Order: sequence, then C-alpha cells, then structure tokens
Amino acid sequence: MAEDWLADVRKYVADADEAVVSKIVSYLGIALRNRDSSLVSFSDKTETDRVRQNFLKKKLGLTHDDATLDAAIAEVGEQMKGDRTKNRVTVYYLLAQHFGLLTLFGGAAGASGSAAAALGLAGMTSSKDGGSVDTNGGAKAGDADGDKPGSVAPLAAAAGLPGAAAAAPAAATPAPAPVAPTPPPVAPQTAYSSGEDKAGGGMGWLPWLLLALLVLALLFFGLRYCSKQETAVAPAGGEVAISETVVPADGVAAPAAPAAPAAIPEGAGVVAADREGKPMLTVYFDTGKSVVSNDLSTAASSVKTYLESNPDATLAVSGYNDPTGNAAANAELSKNRAQSVKAAIEKLGIAADKVVLEKPAETTTTGADNSAARRVEVTVKE
Repeated sequence: MAEDWLADVRKYVADADEAVVSKIVSYLGIALRNRDSSLVSFSDKTETDRVRQNFLKKKLGLTHDDATLDAAIAEVGEQMKGDRTKNRVTVYYLLAQHFGLLTLFGGAAGASGSAAAALGLAGMTSSKDGGSVDTNGGAKAGDADGDKPGSVAPLAAAAGLPGAAAAAPAAATPAPAPVAPTPPPVAPQTAYSSGEDKAGGGMGWLPWLLLALLVLALLFFGLRYCSKQETAVAPAGGEVAISETVVPADGVAAPAAPAAPAAIPEGAGVVAADREGKPMLTVYFDTGKSVVSNDLSTAASSVKTYLESNPDATLAVSGYNDPTGNAAANAELSKNRAQSVKAAIEKLGIAADKVVLEKPAETTTTGADNSAARRVEVTVKE
C-alpha cells in the first residue's frame, strides 16, 4: 500500500488490530486509489451522510436513528480535528470501534465486551427514581418502575440481552414465598426469650434471594447467547442474515419479515430485484465511466427467463447520472451507459429487438447518494 494505513490508525488506537485495518482497506478497495475519495471531509454534509448510509447502516448494519449516527461521526471528527488528513480507513476503524463492531472485520471481542458494547449503543443510564435517561440528554418514558423490587426486565433490556422482552412478565413479579406452618400461639415474652430463633425475622429475605438468583441467571444466559451469536449480528461481505420462521404453539406460522433491500455498491456492480411482480436490473457505474460490471451475466438470468416465458415482453433500458460535473457531458454519459448495457444484454443471447433504449424524463438524479445516481435501469415492458 502506498499509504501506511495501520500507522495512521495507531495514532489514535495504539494497539489497533492490523488484520482489521487490512480488511477495512480491502472493503474500501477502489475508493483508496484516489486521494480525494480516500479522505473524509467532516465539514461536508454530503460526505458525512455517505459515511452514515454506506458504512454505518449498510456495512455495519446499524439501525439507530440518523441523529445518533451523526453524533458518532461528529465525535470521531472531533477526535481527529488536529489531523490535516483525515484518512477514510482511520475514520471507519474508529467508528467500528465506537459501536463495538470490529468483529465484523475479524477483530477479537469477548462475551463481556459484547454486553458492554450493547450498553454503550443503547445510550441509557439508570436514574435515581428508576427511569431511564438518554446519555444524549433526553429522558426515556415507560420505565418509571425500574428500581422497584422484582423489576428485572429493565435491567436485562438496558444490557441489550436477547430474550429480555420475553422474560419481562415473569421477572416483574417475584415468586411467592412458601407459607410456613402457623406456630401454636405463645405469649410474646416467651417467643422472644426462648433463644431458639435469635434472628426473629421470619422468611422475609426469601423473595430477595429469588430475585437475585433470577437476575444472575438472566445475565449468565444472556452473555452466553451474545458470545455465540456475535458473528451473526451483521454478516460480513454485505450478505443478509436469514432467520428461521418460528411456529407458535397453535401451529400457525408467523408472517415472514420483508426482505432487506440489496446494498448499493460504491462503484460498478449489478443488483437484481422485482418491481410490480416483474424482474428488473439496476446496473451501477464508477464515476465518469460507462463500463458494465461482469456481474451482469449472472444477474440478468431473471429477466432472460421472464422474456422466454413472455414472448410479447421487451426490456426498457434507461441511463442516469449524478448531479456533479457538466450537464451536457453528463447527458452524453447517461446515453453511453444505456448503450453499453443494451450491448451487454444482447451478448447474453437476448434479441436486439427485445432491448429498447428509453430516455427518462430526468436523466440526472438529485437528492440521493451519488453511487445510487450513477446507474442504468433495465425494466420489463409489455
């Protein structure tokens, strides 16, 4: 590497993991070849929005609100404010460390570290009256009974332990204490002077003992679960985790969760999807380029199969560009991209009269990530 990325990261994290830095460099790939794209400008909102959408949400799989993610980015920017060149590799390392997700790049993390990360991400601390207080300054509603005896669910939920919600009803009320046999009536003086039960406290301690044991059990199994599922939080390589459908006791399967949208590549690539029940392709391009990704040959199988089953259908090919640069040059670039995709589709065995160039009303896409704007859409027309 022309740039010593590891040395730059270690200016901020002395024991930074070399393997993690290497995987972040591999993830960024072509973005590091250009000096401008290898740096992060924290004063450019478009740039910080791109970091939030492409890295924090798509790569790390975070589901926090934008304000929380922007605050984390600003915190890293403040940490690096004395550095004239804010390398993208270092920024991404510090953000992954901030959210406890270096494991996505092969970093080591123990079970207790996972629980601590979950607490940090939740941004919650317990107030004196049992309510939860957002560390960003806002009070959270709905947990005013957090410090009452037997309220175990808020503790487990604040730690981010799986199964906390299901355990809440059982944990909210301690198990009833066994009822001791009623002793024969004796004179008060005799009961206190017999010397056989000096504690004189009965069994009032039993509910507290049961509560403590229940909390310990929840923490133990929760931490153990976190350690086993650590690598399943957000699969590496942009893959979407698939969970099995849980069938309730009555035998009726719960409705399947909607499929997550495919991630938009930062450069050239192809994403296959459905639109109104028909297959479509979105072909993405590098900045200023019209070269079609090799992924098209695999992704186009769905539209090819559809055309074979529907002889009257055709494919509409429409090119788009991002708003940067000269408008006339961008319009020409959109046209060239569409023509390149048409030629590539025809090479796959689809007849030329089945592939029609269709100029969209607006070829320049604004208000979106530039990576998403540099595209050609292939849709089915009937």
